[in-house]
Amino acid sequence: VIPSLTYFSYAPEARYTNFYAGNDIAWSGDGQYLYCLNGDVVNRVDVKTSQIVSSYGAGDGTDNKKNAKIGDVEVEEDSIYCFAISNDHLVTAHGSGLLRLWELSSQKLIKLWKSQHKGPVVQIEFSTCGKLICSSGGADATLRLWDFASNRCLCALKDFIGPALLLRFHPSALKREIYAVGSDNMIYCWNYDTKTLLHKMRGHISQVTGLSFKNAASDCSQLVTVSRDKVLIVWQLDTGTESPSWQQLKVIPLYEELEGVQYLADGAQLLVACRTGKLLQVDTKAWKIRDLQVQTDFEISRLLYCAAKQQLSLVTTEQNILIYDIKADSKSAEVELAKQLVGNNDEILDMCFLGDHDRYLAVATNSKHFKLYDTEQQMNCKLITGHTDTVMSLAASNSLLISVGKDCSIHLWKLSHKITCHLQPLTQQSNCHTSTIGSVGFTHNGATAFASACQDGSMKVWQLSRDKSEENSYSFALKYAAHAHDKEVNCVTYALNNKILATASQDKTAKVWAADTNSLLGVLRGHTRGVWCVRFSPVDQIVLTSSSDCSLRIWSIANFSCLKRLEQECTILRCEFLDHGKFILSAASDGLLKLWNIKTNICVQSLDEHTDRVWSLAVSTGSNRFFYTGGADSKLIRFGDVTETVRNEVLDQRQELLEQEQTLNSLLHAQQQLEKAFMLALTLDKPRASYDIICNFVRKRDASAVSQLVAQLNMDQRLALLKHVKAWGTNSRHSQIANLVLQHLLGDALMNNTAKFYNSGNLVEVLTPYVQRHFKRVSELSKDLAFMEFIVNCM
Repeated sequence: VIPSLTYFSYAPEARYTNFYAGNDIAWSGDGQYLYCLNGDVVNRVDVKTSQIVSSYGAGDGTDNKKNAKIGDVEVEEDSIYCFAISNDHLVTAHGSGLLRLWELSSQKLIKLWKSQHKGPVVQIEFSTCGKLICSSGGADATLRLWDFASNRCLCALKDFIGPALLLRFHPSALKREIYAVGSDNMIYCWNYDTKTLLHKMRGHISQVTGLSFKNAASDCSQLVTVSRDKVLIVWQLDTGTESPSWQQLKVIPLYEELEGVQYLADGAQLLVACRTGKLLQVDTKAWKIRDLQVQTDFEISRLLYCAAKQQLSLVTTEQNILIYDIKADSKSAEVELAKQLVGNNDEILDMCFLGDHDRYLAVATNSKHFKLYDTEQQMNCKLITGHTDTVMSLAASNSLLISVGKDCSIHLWKLSHKITCHLQPLTQQSNCHTSTIGSVGFTHNGATAFASACQDGSMKVWQLSRDKSEENSYSFALKYAAHAHDKEVNCVTYALNNKILATASQDKTAKVWAADTNSLLGVLRGHTRGVWCVRFSPVDQIVLTSSSDCSLRIWSIANFSCLKRLEQECTILRCEFLDHGKFILSAASDGLLKLWNIKTNICVQSLDEHTDRVWSLAVSTGSNRFFYTGGADSKLIRFGDVTETVRNEVLDQRQELLEQEQTLNSLLHAQQQLEKAFMLALTLDKPRASYDIICNFVRKRDASAVSQLVAQLNMDQRLALLKHVKAWGTNSRHSQIANLVLQHLLGDALMNNTAKFYNSGNLVEVLTPYVQRHFKRVSELSKDLAFMEFIVNCM
């Protein structure tokens, strides 16, 4: 079936989904990829594009789960507790107690074995050479060392109080040592060749969160640890004597909970990450401490370091990943923010475009930080901090942005033209409303005012002013306040001329107000449940509303009467006008997007990309050729206009169809290459043409040609021919050919397992009555012929 050329078509161009859910995360040696644990899969994420390149695990990282395979054996879905990577392999520890070894290049599962621990594996690590794996049990206080190449367990180390939540091999492959931190906060060191405990270092009184060696030399005997007891300890080990010893070289209190540590510049500098977001530099010669970054907006949970790219990564408790460039020498170290990755969006609550040509996309998620994406630079992201509670709504006008949320404050931002993907805070006011501010609307074509709506039913209109003597001197003051609705106000928006504004509420009504004066112009009544969204048409004097009663309604501004009603299957949470008011885009609570033609009231396209409620839509006002959607499934999806592509494909299909029909007609007319003509007739679904070709062979009494023609057909062609037989069998004049072909099709197939595929659409049941009728007719005819022969012989 060739689609129509009449309507517009949209298709997803890019999908940005959650790739990190917390716990283990690792950086590849070359710095190009991050390996992030996300439930039952480990995602390989491209650092440049923030996109998932591949996934390792029993699931494939999408909604359609599939099983992993070893050869032909399927492996069922199994949650992953922890993982580790080497240059060539990835190992995952599962809730079932299994360890699975994956090849990074081919993404194939190559080995699977039982961990032999009593309980789940809580930590796993590759050796420096990448040939050994150490696993730590959660209940049996045991470390097991595995040689996966020879399929054997080398040893089990038990001389500590488990479980070990931190494992490290010595960075030199020549040094056969492994370090583990027990639940008693002591650092244990073993020689795993001789299976002897070398060191048992006591010093911390809380969980040890970071361990780093001074360098990768085989004679390296100095390491540093940090802990949540706010203390950094430098250890000096002595393994050269017969009785190995250790000493605390330096104990430095840092007065912050510490989450990671890393040696830099060949041991000349120490970099320490604090839980509050601070980065500290410690000079290992003078032991002086310096603040590299005083950042208190993010809570840090992990620190990663990539030596190949000289970059540092801080992982926050909200699963955001902050990547910094490091410049370190023997005297000092400097860090500069290079990129921010959003590992988990949670629910996407609102979004809007800002900047020239709608370059930037501001996204509010279930967090006090909202995100600013650069759509032209591979969705490079910047986390914007300033609110103290969840940001609920965003509105933009040119380069200005307003954000509101549960902290009852209004923040005004301006897009920086000097720094890429950066918002400058201009001004803010606290306690602007008495409850959560759920929606905000900006004036169009120049920001002169904005309106905010609250969950207590109130609406406030604010006058925005600017001091012309200073570029970034803005202020806003309350113009008027109104008790707009009896229940929560879900949406507020301005008309294109900025003279009127509309509000939508859970009290089943939408109201139209004069923007300059506190006067109600009209009430839009008719919805039987709460109204979620209201929008003004950019070209006509109409208002669009969406509601929990599963309907879209179009209202006249002149008399506030309902002009049209469009029905959907469930609650419609958001709606927008598209293509200069010709189409409507609606987003529902089941995740379905629908494109409506206003003129014909017809749904011209359905887009089923989301799996949960779609809370937000952002349509590019400049081009109207693309839009973004976001919802409760944490997916941020870009849809692009593919109308021209679809039309070209349809025209190409029609052209190809015409060429094939012309070829078929030419071959039938010339009675040449009938086998090729027969294939074309099946492809084009031409029962009459295929019947004429079979008849031609039957007239020539060439039964072998008919048998050979049917024998060379593949399964799809046989199904097409069976449909043609169904069409022939309805007419007694064609029944002979139909039964002949049916004999060839089903003769051998009844003994074959593939015969069940023939019964597509219950074709056998449909054909049976016709075959029985023709058989009865032929039997009666045979009787009549026998009587005629008897009469003739008796004369």
